Amino acid sequence: MGNPDMQDTAEGKAAKKSAEEKREEARDKIKMAAVELFYLKGYENTTTRDIVLKTGILNGSLYNRFKSKEDILLSAVTDALHDFLEDSKSVFSKLDDPMSAIILPAAIELYLASSSPRLADIIYNAHRSWAAVCEYVDIYEKWFSDVFKDMMGGTRNPQIFRVRISAIIGAVGNVCAQYAHGYDGEYRDVLNAMVRVASSTVEIPVFNITELVDRIADIVESGDVYLGGRKISEIISGLPKTD
Repeated sequence: MGNPDMQDTAEGKAAKKSAEEKREEARDKIKMAAVELFYLKGYENTTTRDIVLKTGILNGSLYNRFKSKEDILLSAVTDALHDFLEDSKSVFSKLDDPMSAIILPAAIELYLASSSPRLADIIYNAHRSWAAVCEYVDIYEKWFSDVFKDMMGGTRNPQIFRVRISAIIGAVGNVCAQYAHGYDGEYRDVLNAMVRVASSTVEIPVFNITELVDRIADIVESGDVYLGGRKISEIISGLPKTD
């Protein structure tokens, strides 16, 4: 027979794990409901009460998991971006092109924004959040340093690099705001402009911008790019129906 004390400990760990899993499931449920409401009603018009009613949870349960509506948006957007970049490391490390690594997250967001003004509004509101900006910079910096470790060494100043990445993030947010308010410019033209901005900002020259834009856009538009465990093409095609 096994040691009763050891069994109690194992059962306690299992119970604790189960509680943590349930908490994560509740967080995921809240995030999914919130993003759908942000899409249907607009971020500004969605209240935490709307999210509580849609999920069927108690108001206290929501605030036990998220501090605010902004916190829910931040978690949903950054989780998806983390997942995508983690899945994409091996692909972009083979390109041996630091500018591709820098522009990739922007290319994803701009593509989503160009596909729907409602999606653009969600992304734009994420960019308006200081907490989100800080998280975005951390994600960009880690992604770039993981894929192109050598580029983060030498004379490159990490603090200045963060400032430059912040400038790119701000530019992306502003373009998403344009899409949210009726701009319908061609995605590749916008991406071309963003590559020029990014190249100048981080002082990494791009000798053939059109070629770089086509390479990144082909990957993003291929339908095989994943965001939060789902293909981008599936995310766009599965958007809630609106009037």
